[in-house]
Amino acid sequence: MPESTLFTQNMHVPENWLVESVRSLYDLDNIRLEDVDSGVHSEFELEYLLLEGHCFEASMGNPPRGLQITLGTELEPVKVDTIVMANLGYFQLKANPGAWTLRLRQGRSAEIFDIVRWGFTSRPSHSQHVV
Repeated sequence: MPESTLFTQNMHVPENWLVESVRSLYDLDNIRLEDVDSGVHSEFELEYLLLEGHCFEASMGNPPRGLQITLGTELEPVKVDTIVMANLGYFQLKANPGAWTLRLRQGRSAEIFDIVRWGFTSRPSHSQHVV
């Protein structure tokens, strides 16, 4: 390998994994082998997962304006929350690996909307909340 070339060390992980370097002696974006003693060692950590989705009104097919969604557990029902993008119906929530429950935020969102259908979850379709 050319010693004067500038290299970068990174992780090739799924797009929704937020991975960070937690230990390294070198700047991993600017590695020049001529400046390295005997190899580059680094440790990476999975910081978060991005939970992404889209939602639409069942009757009209439009994104629900002002809809707020929460992600939590049985013991702590609201750990993180987000507002659905009005133009695309897109939402994302940052979470750690584990079992989570997706709900409509209490208040106006839960009063106006219902979750009636979803996919790619471990919860049966007749369940009240999405896991």
